[in-house]
Amino acid sequence: MICLDCVTHPTLKGHIRENGEGGVCHYCGTEGTVVDRTLIFQQILDRVAENTATEDDLSQYEYWMLFEGGSDDIPIASLDVVLSEWAELGEEPFFDDLYDYAPNYFKTNDREMDRHYFADDGALERNIFEDKWNSFIQDIRHTHRFFNASAGKFLESVFGILCRADGSLKTECIRTISRGEPLYRARSASTREQVMKIIKAPASEFGPPPKDRAGSQRMTPSGISTIYCALERETCLSEIRAITGDNVVSIAITPIERLVLLDLTKLGRIDVPQLSILDKGYLEAMHLKAFISSLVKKMSKPKGSNDELSYLSSQVVFEYLRLRFGCQVEGLIFPSVQTGEIGKNIVLFPEASIMSGRNFPLDNDYVENAEAPVKQPFEPTARLFCVPDSLRYHKVTAIITQAHEYKYSEDLFLSDLARNRLGVR
Repeated sequence: MICLDCVTHPTLKGHIRENGEGGVCHYCGTEGTVVDRTLIFQQILDRVAENTATEDDLSQYEYWMLFEGGSDDIPIASLDVVLSEWAELGEEPFFDDLYDYAPNYFKTNDREMDRHYFADDGALERNIFEDKWNSFIQDIRHTHRFFNASAGKFLESVFGILCRADGSLKTECIRTISRGEPLYRARSASTREQVMKIIKAPASEFGPPPKDRAGSQRMTPSGISTIYCALERETCLSEIRAITGDNVVSIAITPIERLVLLDLTKLGRIDVPQLSILDKGYLEAMHLKAFISSLVKKMSKPKGSNDELSYLSSQVVFEYLRLRFGCQVEGLIFPSVQTGEIGKNIVLFPEASIMSGRNFPLDNDYVENAEAPVKQPFEPTARLFCVPDSLRYHKVTAIITQAHEYKYSEDLFLSDLARNRLGVR
C-alpha cells in the first residue's frame, strides 16, 4: 500500500484521493488514505507507454539519423532514465519497487536488447493531428462535403484549445478594431468611367459583392458574399494581383462601433494544458501545440493553378469558426501570402460585412454647387463605413517578385517533409 505523502506528482496524489481507503502505508508506516501500490505503478507505466514514442513510431529517416547519423535531436533513454528523469520519480521512495514491477517488455525489445524510449513533444515527423488534417482534407474532398460529422469532430479537437473553461475565447487570440482604425480595400479601375463610378458610390463599389457574383475565394465558396480587406494599404494592393500599368483605387473603411476578430496569426501563442508525461492527454497536447503553429500556413498556401478544391479546407474551417464563434467574433485575421506573410488580411463574416452608404462627402471637384454635408445617422444594420477623404489612386509601376533560388531542378518539387529534413525553404 502507498499513501498520499509518499507520492509527489499531483496526478498520482489525485488517484489516491479518489480511490484510496484507510490503511497503513508500506513506505512510511503511517495510517491514512492508501491504495494498492501496484495500481499506482501500473498507472505510471501506462502513461509512459502512451506518452513516449517507440522505434516503430519513428520514420526511417529519423531512425537512421539517430542510430547511423549520430543525431541527438530526439532525446532517447531506457526505462530507468524515463522514470527517474523524464517522469521525475527518481527521488520517490517507491522508485526501486516501481522499476522491479515493470514487465520485461518495458525493459527489453524483441531482439533482447535494451528497449529505447523516444521523447515525443510533437516535433517528430509522426504527428497525430497532421494525420487527422490529411484525412480531413481527403474526407471533405471525396467523401462527405456538406454534412461531415468527422470533420466537425476534428475541428473541435483543434480549435477547442482557443477556449477557456466557460467556452469564451482566450484574449490572446482576439484583436479588436475600434472605430477610426482603418482597414483597407482596393480594386482595379482601368477607365475614367470606372474610377468615377467608384468615386460617386464608394460604399457600393467597395462593399461586399452581390451574392450571384461572389466567386470562390480562400475562405468563402461561390455565393457567399463577404468583405476581404487588409490591415495595411500596401497589402490590399498586393492582394488584388494587379499587374504593371494597372490603375487601382483604394479606400479606408472602419467599423461604426468596433469589430472583434479572431487572429489566426496568433495561434502559435496559445498555451496547451500544462501536462507531464504522467498525465493522460500529454501526447495529444504536445502534438496539437506543434500542429496548430503550422495550421495557418496550411490555410494560407497559394491556390494550385489546376486545383479547384485547394481552397476547400480553408473554406470549411472558415464556416466552422463562423458557426462556432460567430457570437464572439465577427471575422478572422490571417497572413497575406502575396506579401510573404508580412501583411495581414481580414475576412469578415457576412453578417459583419454590411457597408453604410452615408457620411462620405464627395470632393467638390466632382460635384457642382456642392453644399456642406450634413451628417446622417448610419443605417441600423450597417457595420462599416468609408472613411472620408481616404480614397487614393495608384498606378502600378512594378511587381516585385521574391523567390527562392535553387541549384538543382529537383529542389522545385520537394515535398514539405523533404524540405524540413534538408533544411530547404
